[in-house]
Amino acid sequence: MSTANFFGFGLNAVDAKSRLSIPADFRAVLAARNSGREVLVGPGHAGRPCLMAYDEGYSAVLRERVAARHADGMADAAYTDNTALAGFMQKLGIDDAGRVVMPALLKGLGGISSHVWFAAGFDYFELWDPWTFRDHANLTAVQRALVAGEMQARGLPQERPQ
Repeated sequence: MSTANFFGFGLNAVDAKSRLSIPADFRAVLAARNSGREVLVGPGHAGRPCLMAYDEGYSAVLRERVAARHADGMADAAYTDNTALAGFMQKLGIDDAGRVVMPALLKGLGGISSHVWFAAGFDYFELWDPWTFRDHANLTAVQRALVAGEMQARGLPQERPQ
């Protein structure tokens, strides 16, 4: 796997055709990892109310971690873990403008409507509804101020739109 990592954050709109531009820095990491034209996207892990995205190479790392946790790869728990990681991921193509089309199912799972907050996690990145991310209990005051400031800079209301 490449040593390129995802760093930083971004805030982009979802257009009327459900297209979402992936931040350029994130696309560059995908390209460095030989996945420049596609990304795997699925539900957030550990109960996080977001979506998780990564390249095909990182999916192999996750598979190895599941195998290491389960001595018996045929056990129900192994099947459950594998299905949770692979069964609900969708491979999305990235167009020439750096956009993916967000399927309605994924948007619904991530609680995403008009905008997406991108948060890097070294080997993956998360896609959040910006209001949900800002209000997440585990954020520091600095993180909360950062996302609120980005929302304000983009003209988004601080109160969740109805």
